[in-house]
Amino acid sequence: MRDHSPAGRLADELASGDVRFTISNGQVTGLEHVIGSRTIAAGPPADATFTVGTGTVTETLTRGTATATLTYTVDADDAGLYHLTQEVRSFDTTAATTPTYGFTVSGGAVTAMTQTFGTSGWAHSVAVGDLAASVFTVEGSTVTETAIRGNTLATLRYTTTDGTTYKLASETLTVVPVGTAQTALDVEPYERMRFTFDGATVSAAQSVKADGTAVDVHLGTTVAYALAAAGYVVETITRGNHSYYEVFHDGNGDGIYTAVAHGQGTTVDLVGLQSQITAQIDALL
Repeated sequence: MRDHSPAGRLADELASGDVRFTISNGQVTGLEHVIGSRTIAAGPPADATFTVGTGTVTETLTRGTATATLTYTVDADDAGLYHLTQEVRSFDTTAATTPTYGFTVSGGAVTAMTQTFGTSGWAHSVAVGDLAASVFTVEGSTVTETAIRGNTLATLRYTTTDGTTYKLASETLTVVPVGTAQTALDVEPYERMRFTFDGATVSAAQSVKADGTAVDVHLGTTVAYALAAAGYVVETITRGNHSYYEVFHDGNGDGIYTAVAHGQGTTVDLVGLQSQITAQIDALL
């Protein structure tokens, strides 16, 4: 199931933001986008301003009713390479053309969400209960949506002046740095499992669907599950001479384990992976 909530879509938008800046006398005079082993030269946008800090470059860009502030952080091993680590977008909530949102709140919790697009009036309902790795909180006239996708934490703030119609006031996309870890955080919110344990042994496994129902998974010779630490289960798949792994994690203790990392081989840097998972992320998983 694809996440059609605003937070899910926005987290998908934050692609690789590796950049090489040309900096002269404390000013950005040029930049190159880095995509894998390729670099693409590009001049600084004419409508952007840059602020050079200690180990960071901040870009501010205003287009239409939205203002974006992008923070790039220097690579630990390459002083010329910067990584996009955070993007904060703010919006003019008085603009008539921006989408509006409706929330159903029961017992202080959001139970339903509807998005209406501009002047067309076309409405889209979001099945809030089926959203994985997402949390809505309500405080006064603000509804905050938090979600984790891949290695990006998305926080969206919706505000209202009449208690009924909400508009998106801001969104913050924060990339979780991998640091020195050999296993990178990569959350797949709809790859979820339930496990039955016999001591430290996984005795049964179930795949959890978006609606919460579960399907038994056969434990055969090519697929194995192992409890790596409290709340962490490693799935290893072997096909011929090739092995692959996926790490599942239950951060909030609800019994559902979400895929948080994957790779080739059988070696998992669990300590490095755990260092990337904050208490805020744990609460979403």
